[in-house]
Amino acid sequence: MHFQNLLTYPNSRKFKLILAFLSSAFIYLFLIFFQPFGVNNHQLNENISWELAIGLIWIFPVIFFTITINEFLLRPKLNLNQKNIFLIPWFTYFFISVGTSSFLLYNYLGSFHDFSFSSYVKHVFEISTVFIFPFFGTLFFYNFNKITKDYAETLSVSNNLSELNEIILIKGDYKKDQIALRLNSIIYIETLDNYLGIAFLENDQVKKHLVRSTLSKMEGLFNNELFIQCNRSTIINLTHLESIKKDSPGLILKLKCIENSIKVSKSKTSNVLGLIEKHLNPVSS
Repeated sequence: MHFQNLLTYPNSRKFKLILAFLSSAFIYLFLIFFQPFGVNNHQLNENISWELAIGLIWIFPVIFFTITINEFLLRPKLNLNQKNIFLIPWFTYFFISVGTSSFLLYNYLGSFHDFSFSSYVKHVFEISTVFIFPFFGTLFFYNFNKITKDYAETLSVSNNLSELNEIILIKGDYKKDQIALRLNSIIYIETLDNYLGIAFLENDQVKKHLVRSTLSKMEGLFNNELFIQCNRSTIINLTHLESIKKDSPGLILKLKCIENSIKVSKSKTSNVLGLIEKHLNPVSS
């Protein structure tokens, strides 16, 4: 896990909303419990009152609104690089905008008694020092969770791939109707009347074997996520997927070394796409 990955500035809707909510809540609670910047008439030894708590509640929607405007409306138009030094100007603006919003609210609530440039600069600096904690705390925590999740998924894929080296015995309805194959050699299995046609690789050649059985009996053999049922009659091995093509209302899959494409039914499309995105990065068209 590289430290620089924790500095990636996510562009997801979830991150933006979490950032706006946690930052707004943090600043509000900070002002309530620490009462800096003269919010309680510089009487820092006074207890927290309901009047103060209710009066400062407006800081939450103001900060939340400022952050969401920046994140959802302004940032997408700037097409910012998500990493490193390119973000410094954006962060600077971001902090200033939050400080400006809170300064205007602070003066509005106080009848503009402290509305001057020197007070503005001081307020922006001080609110920025507070804003650093929820901003970068959310940034690091969100990225750490994403990296941890990605690592878990990578580990899952690695385990699935290692399981493909196992040899399984596929049995038909007759005593001598069986074949032993490595999972990674199987390309697909399809129903052919009362039989199943198993397409597999042997010495880099595609071969087929028929067993008298049903597709439902085969599903129990393939607990590995890389084997997925595409329609009522076909199970494929995703490691042999070459490309996907959208074909409303389903998909068309092209498998390596196989001339005919496989159609994915509408009911299976969502599940198939989810597993493809999780395990592979195929060429689509």
